[in-house]
Amino acid sequence: MTRALRVLLVSIASLLVASLALSACSSPDESADEGAPIQVNTSKGSVTINGVPQRIVALGAQWIDVTLAFGITPVAYLDNIQILTGNPPPWSNNQLQESTPLTTDDIVAQVAKAEPDLILATSYMADGQPELYENVSKLAPTIPGITGRQIDPWQDMVTFLGTVLREPDKAQEITAGVDEKIAAAKEDMPGLEGKTYSMAYMFSNDQIQVMADPEDGATYLFRSLGMSIAPQLVEQFRRNGQPRYPISTENVPMLDSDLLVVTANTDQQMSTLEGLPGYQGLRSVESGAVSRLSVAEISGLNEPTPLSIPYVLDKMYPALQRAAA
Repeated sequence: MTRALRVLLVSIASLLVASLALSACSSPDESADEGAPIQVNTSKGSVTINGVPQRIVALGAQWIDVTLAFGITPVAYLDNIQILTGNPPPWSNNQLQESTPLTTDDIVAQVAKAEPDLILATSYMADGQPELYENVSKLAPTIPGITGRQIDPWQDMVTFLGTVLREPDKAQEITAGVDEKIAAAKEDMPGLEGKTYSMAYMFSNDQIQVMADPEDGATYLFRSLGMSIAPQLVEQFRRNGQPRYPISTENVPMLDSDLLVVTANTDQQMSTLEGLPGYQGLRSVESGAVSRLSVAEISGLNEPTPLSIPYVLDKMYPALQRAAA
């Protein structure tokens, strides 16, 4: 396995994505046979899916959760969160016991062994490792992401898979269930309207990764609650064009906001962050509106899914309540 491939598959903080446009997704009309082809036009060419897929391989945590939300277990999967942390995400509830986990070694051979009729991939795999993507896509119809954004909105992924599975009503039900939970939280905490937040991941002793693109798929939960990213982070994004970028430890004051959602690779790194100049003066720290999440949990925000969002919302609730006060 190359170092570049490992970075592409396990790095939550530094995904490098190119554009993808889902310009057409045509589904059969009500009178058409259930197995009628669906054609999807992507930046990697036109992809035709014949019939309802029965053997899906999911490459990436988002696609894994989306398939599980439909009650479908992929025949094989590559979970970047599990590779990064050593454990499956807590919201998966052991639903993958009947599925084959893939490793980052010789992925093409492993996927071929699963005999898929649909492969759900990601744009950072397709664009960052084009040779790998080309070889994988020869095995079965392969979808290289949905929107071209650094993180696909989970709702778009649910809608897409609902079309492919001929279950649009189920897709609407999944999305509505998550939206209802978020709406209940917003009603319970009206004070969140207009508040700001920062999301930070201390991944080394001198670097803190932040998320700063207001249109990124990872912002959906917070936007739904009426919140926006700390303006100083957005301002830097406008200058450098990077949806996620590292800041040095002396720039901790850039995290000043009403809510801080934070993680670190180790407890020692978290202690280092808490001792940095400016940290104790952050508004979120002074008010107690700090939600320290595990790497897996903040990954569930960074790559949101219909399974991760409700779980992480519950984990952040106390800090959100303080931010709303």
